[in-house]
Amino acid sequence: MYQTRCVAAFPDERGFLTGSIEGKVRIHHLDDSEEMKNFTFKCHRDAGKIYSVNSLNFHPVYHTFASAGSDGVINFSDKDSKMRIKAMARCAQPITCSAFNSDGSRFAYAGLELKHYWTLQVGYDWSKGILGKANAKGCNQEVKSEDAVNKMSRKLLSVNE
Repeated sequence: MYQTRCVAAFPDERGFLTGSIEGKVRIHHLDDSEEMKNFTFKCHRDAGKIYSVNSLNFHPVYHTFASAGSDGVINFSDKDSKMRIKAMARCAQPITCSAFNSDGSRFAYAGLELKHYWTLQVGYDWSKGILGKANAKGCNQEVKSEDAVNKMSRKLLSVNE
């Protein structure tokens, strides 16, 4: 067992996810009768390199989840179908934290700067030491309208509709 970096409770309170420094997400069910549904999968890996999972969040409506890692990638997955739904474009720096808003219409990671549009920016987790911080370049992805965010959320995060 490797160091746990993050935890997220299932929306139905029947279990939880853990993310680790070994680039894995574990799905744990609390009820012994559902023990057969427990599993672990590898994520946040690239060309033989392993990156930590820094953040796990469940979508409040669809109960899919997002994992954010030190590789600069956000993956949207469904624990019940055991499938990755979408991997977002890689950012230049690690993603240190993320969250959905209360109705799931917004997803933010690392930091959120509100201008005329929503601008999403990444943080730094010191996994590359001071040299990584000195070379830090952000990954800004702008969403032009609230409707675009809502459409993207429904498209990326809805499963079995």
